[in-house]
Amino acid sequence: MPWCFQCGIEYAPTVSDCLECGVALVDEAPSSTGDVGAPDEEQLAYELHEWAGESRRILDQVLTGEGIAHAWQGATLVVRAADEATVDELLPAAQAAGGPVLDPGAEKLAYELAEWAADDQTAFSDLLSRLGIPHEFDEVGDLVVLASDEDAVESAIDAFEAGADERPELDGLEGNRVLSELFVACDRLRKDPRDDTGVSRVVDLAPVVAGHRPPFRARPGWHRVRHAFRRTQCRRGQRDLPQRTHA
Repeated sequence: MPWCFQCGIEYAPTVSDCLECGVALVDEAPSSTGDVGAPDEEQLAYELHEWAGESRRILDQVLTGEGIAHAWQGATLVVRAADEATVDELLPAAQAAGGPVLDPGAEKLAYELAEWAADDQTAFSDLLSRLGIPHEFDEVGDLVVLASDEDAVESAIDAFEAGADERPELDGLEGNRVLSELFVACDRLRKDPRDDTGVSRVVDLAPVVAGHRPPFRARPGWHRVRHAFRRTQCRRGQRDLPQRTHA
């Protein structure tokens, strides 16, 4: 049975990612902090909240392979103080192997991907890693990226969804009608965000857009409308860099 190395939840064999932490599962049951060293041994805590989740998973597997006793309290790694030098040597390679990390002080965007299957989320995360786009999944399962990478992420989503899009497609005339009505409604809202008619038409047409593949030559605008309904912009303040403290 697979386990989440961070929170210790056990999952069914068909699950690949922790629903709570958003990290890939491992095959071994995680240890508790009480199992790290003898009762009288000093412990060391590494705050790795700013690491990519994949980097923490890789570090967990490396430590297991090296036989180094360790446990997790969320994104905080606990080891024996006696193993500090060895762990310090392993940290850089594990962090680099997990892909690019989000700049904690930069503006970010959150994409709501709750409707995606866990396997799709994992595959899309792998795609972003191959593209060199920093990202992570937050505590509610939203995909968080840098605001400066918005265009690249939108293009990646378009390409990813196009490869496995089983939604029906509107014919050309119907697609033109929907886009024309959306244009008129959005123009009304541009002039007055509280325009009842504009709000009503956008709300009515949103499920149509979300439920169909984009018509011919309308993919960019079609996806921009879809993403506008599922994207929320979030600002996160400056955080401290990873630190380690004696526990």
